[in-house]
Amino acid sequence: MSQESTRLGQLRRELRAFVDQEILPHGAAFEQSRTFPFALYARLGELGYLDMSYYHQRTDAKYNCAESMVILEEIARGLPSMALSLSPHVQCMNLIALHGTRSLRERVVPGCLSGQQLLAFAISEASGGSDALGIDTIAAPDGDGWTLNGEKHWITNADAATGYVIAAKSATDRRSRSVSLFYVDAASEGLDASERADLIGMNNSPTGVIRLKDCHVSRDCLIGVENDAYGYIKVLLNEGRLDMAALSVGIAQGAMECAIRHSSRTGRYGRNLASYQGISFPVARMYEKIFAARSTLTRVAEMFDAQERVSMEVAALKLFASEMCCEVCRDAVHIHGAKGLRQYSDIDRYFRDAQMLTIGEGSSEVCQIIISGKLYHSEPGSY
Repeated sequence: MSQESTRLGQLRRELRAFVDQEILPHGAAFEQSRTFPFALYARLGELGYLDMSYYHQRTDAKYNCAESMVILEEIARGLPSMALSLSPHVQCMNLIALHGTRSLRERVVPGCLSGQQLLAFAISEASGGSDALGIDTIAAPDGDGWTLNGEKHWITNADAATGYVIAAKSATDRRSRSVSLFYVDAASEGLDASERADLIGMNNSPTGVIRLKDCHVSRDCLIGVENDAYGYIKVLLNEGRLDMAALSVGIAQGAMECAIRHSSRTGRYGRNLASYQGISFPVARMYEKIFAARSTLTRVAEMFDAQERVSMEVAALKLFASEMCCEVCRDAVHIHGAKGLRQYSDIDRYFRDAQMLTIGEGSSEVCQIIISGKLYHSEPGSY
């Protein structure tokens, strides 16, 4: 066994014990509150689990990409909506740490690592759909900074975040790629994040609308190069797809464990459900799918760590893992019978939370567009 696999195994055991003790017993209470669990989030910061690094690599990060995926996967096994909230937070934190101004880094990054600040990435708009660069939000130069006007929709961590990374058109030539990224503090005048979307799952991760009306930001809030954010956004989208794959594996693992516990209980005549192959074989297939997705997740994360080009690979992983997760959760609900329909049960939460995975961060159809485009426009043998 390699040193790398040993380290990942140790980290997984550590996270599993934490989730079993501090998250899973409170799953129903968390969801019924329908609020972001700030105390749990601060606890993750206290333990150092927020110090993750993806393709946007910080050399001083505690965990590399492969290790970060273990963290997200295990947290998703306990509370999927917390893992969902961590995805844009870590992406934005690393982006600011690497490409933000010195003053911005100093006032944002330490709080993000400690769990005192929470970030959100605001790119999607009502008119954009799956077009990541369908951006109508405008950033106009204004003295010592910019004034932002527009709306962002389906924003993870909306209303809970202390700061937002906003994508806005910042040039007058109207090229689709003339986009810049800005940090906007949640307390900024002209920013409203009060409208929340009422989703069927992920209830501890608020999703909503961000409205910007004559919202002024200072010059040091520009992240990276003005009018040239496309490269950053492309990396962030790939990171988001990798995160969704990790969530998929974690949720599927949790659903399988629920199915095993339920079917192992002794019923009438001294038999349990697992003694019937009609139950035990579907559970075996769950493991097969989870094992394949987890192995591929580790491989693609290692490609991120090696700074390899991964657009097609991460799209394929996200497509497979998210659809696998929905299948596993559906089968696990069936194994529970009527009990699988009980609201606020663990299996009910996994099933509902899984439904967004085939849509968020690039729907299954978008992933297929990416994969087929690469296959048909690349030299044979180069993919």
